[in-house]
Amino acid sequence: MNKKLKRSLISSIFIFSMIFMSGCGNSQDKNLGDIEKDISSKVSLDKMEKGTSKTLKRYYGLNSNELEDFILYTPKSTMDVDEMLMVKVKDEGQIQSIEDVIDSRVNKQLESFSGYGPKQCELLDNYEIKVKGKYIFFAVSEKAQEMKDAFKESR
Repeated sequence: MNKKLKRSLISSIFIFSMIFMSGCGNSQDKNLGDIEKDISSKVSLDKMEKGTSKTLKRYYGLNSNELEDFILYTPKSTMDVDEMLMVKVKDEGQIQSIEDVIDSRVNKQLESFSGYGPKQCELLDNYEIKVKGKYIFFAVSEKAQEMKDAFKESR
């Protein structure tokens, strides 16, 4: 193989690799609103209502100003436990404390429903959580696994 052909082949492989690698990183900055649309297109969120920064503070004790972004869905009824929280943190150092807050929320709900809400307790025991980069996904629902799968696919 001559030098010119060899050089162009190596250049082509390098350029192709760079294009391929840059395409793999684009999902890192995906908007939570887009992820929410992807999830809601696969799983109904009708049993929940969208929360605000006040709801985030009330349910989780989290200040929305300390987060990059969040989307929260809470139960429509006090007898339901269906919930979904997606957070994009500003710093990956925040992840452990948010996981602790989620764990605390689940334990508080388990206390509330123990003794009279076996179905709710079962859902709470089977919650789904996923951390990927700066994103945290949490769901309590009969469809929590499908919601988590949709989150992973969307990312």
